[in-house]
Amino acid sequence: MKTRREFLKDTCTACLGTAFLGFTFSQLTSCSSLPIYKTNLSQKAVSVPAANFAESNLVIVRDLQVPFDILLVKKSDTEYNAIYMKCSHQENPVTATKTGLYCSSHGSTFDLDGNVTKEPALTPLKKFKTQIQDNQIIIDLNS
Repeated sequence: MKTRREFLKDTCTACLGTAFLGFTFSQLTSCSSLPIYKTNLSQKAVSVPAANFAESNLVIVRDLQVPFDILLVKKSDTEYNAIYMKCSHQENPVTATKTGLYCSSHGSTFDLDGNVTKEPALTPLKKFKTQIQDNQIIIDLNS
């Protein structure tokens, strides 16, 4: 399992590699950081205030007790996707962008629903169930 430091190094390397290969500037800016919400696990659930979605429909949820981050995607005022940011191909961390998720280890890509858009990964990313309570999005890590 990679450490958070190794993950960040790989993420920066992926962005720089993308720029070096001549991808468009708009694709490079999608590597820019998304909002990160740091929280603490409570009874196998994570709670994220809905107010975090005022500026963006994407928030990375980080809890040091959980090995990989979770990308929380606002689909509507009542529907959220919680996608575990661990590649389904070889369990490496994936990088979230404004348009999808990318695994820098082998090049797999996923849409914002966690579905594979480019192999070698064959299965979608793991998703957790969500519910809304008192302006909080609750992510059930048991699901």
